[in-house]
Amino acid sequence: MIHLRGVERSDLDALFALDQKCFRPGIAYSRADLRYYLAHPRSLCVVAEDDSTKAILGFIIAESYLEHARRIGHIITIDVAPLERRKGLGGRLMNAMLDRLTSAGTAILRLEVAVDNIDAQSFYRWLGFSQTGRIRGFYLGRLDALVMEKTLDSISESEPGI
Repeated sequence: MIHLRGVERSDLDALFALDQKCFRPGIAYSRADLRYYLAHPRSLCVVAEDDSTKAILGFIIAESYLEHARRIGHIITIDVAPLERRKGLGGRLMNAMLDRLTSAGTAILRLEVAVDNIDAQSFYRWLGFSQTGRIRGFYLGRLDALVMEKTLDSISESEPGI
């Protein structure tokens, strides 16, 4: 059984190791980058952990900020262990993050994805993201990224029940 939880300080090494498995050198985050995102007050993180082994099988990090008086979310990374892919874990992680961002009043969620990562692009389109731009040389100074966005039906933080 896999459960979702918040990040713990002791997770850094496991998150770093998983990110190194999920992305090629130069695209994977450094330990210092991950530490920064996990500690930053604008960041949110959800971890997927195997109940029996306590192994981290996936995680997602996003940030939330104000832009022109609107709350914007930005997916920093979503990582799923190679053997756990295509089992719904990525969708569970993304939906958990969407719930958190929506509850915080986020209007738009953005992310970047490598132009050659067709599987990830399909996953994001399945989740309702659409391409809004392209950044030349975003990865490694030579690989373009597609910018994708999704409009969220936000719940105001001041509404009852939050």
